[in-house]
Amino acid sequence: MGDPRKIRKKYKTPRHPFDRLRIDHDIQIVGKYGLRNKKAVWKHSTMLRNFRGNARKLLSLDDEDRKVGEQELLGRLQRMGLVSKKATLDDVLSLQVETFLERRLQTLVFKKGLATTPHHARQMIVHGHILIGDRIAKSPSYLVSPTEESLLTFIPTSPYRKSSHKALPANVFKGKKSADDRRGGRRRGPPSRDRPKRRGAPPVKKEAPKPKPKEEEAPLLKVDEKAKEIKEIAEKAEKVVPKKLKDEL
Repeated sequence: MGDPRKIRKKYKTPRHPFDRLRIDHDIQIVGKYGLRNKKAVWKHSTMLRNFRGNARKLLSLDDEDRKVGEQELLGRLQRMGLVSKKATLDDVLSLQVETFLERRLQTLVFKKGLATTPHHARQMIVHGHILIGDRIAKSPSYLVSPTEESLLTFIPTSPYRKSSHKALPANVFKGKKSADDRRGGRRRGPPSRDRPKRRGAPPVKKEAPKPKPKEEEAPLLKVDEKAKEIKEIAEKAEKVVPKKLKDEL
């Protein structure tokens, strides 16, 4: 027996780790395809970078020298389902990371309607519910070829084989629709926005309460007018009070 092969890293980290646009793009891809972390994105980015590098090397050669290499490269990509049969090296340079992610087993299980979400598809694969031909597939990142795509199904002993299983997409969305009709644990009629309007007398409009009129305040007397009134009262008192009584006071 020979020595075991050396295990190498299958991905390269980004050159600019704190690039905001790249970070946002990676986060969107992780959420869209239900990936575990960003390493899965970097693995497929490294794979794409290698294919592009091989295509550039072939384009720099003469037509006779690159003929064999071009056929091998395009044949491999066609078997993987990444390019069409009429593709050229220019089409290889226009590939994106999403092209590889669309061929992942996890993505195809979700798109074929076997799972409700990409995360649910990943759980099914890891738990051994997915069958490709005659073998059980337990790797969510496995790139499915076009010939294998039609062989995707559940294993014979999986409970998901039953069409009445609650976790299947058809039953999940059906259950959500029936749950909307139930409020407070009791079945009621349609929501108020869907109910037909009642016929009869028009609704009575309530009038808004009228504001109370403000009470008028008594006008304040000016100081000069008040002093004048006091003086007049004093003059009248002098005329009325007798002189004798006035002296006693």
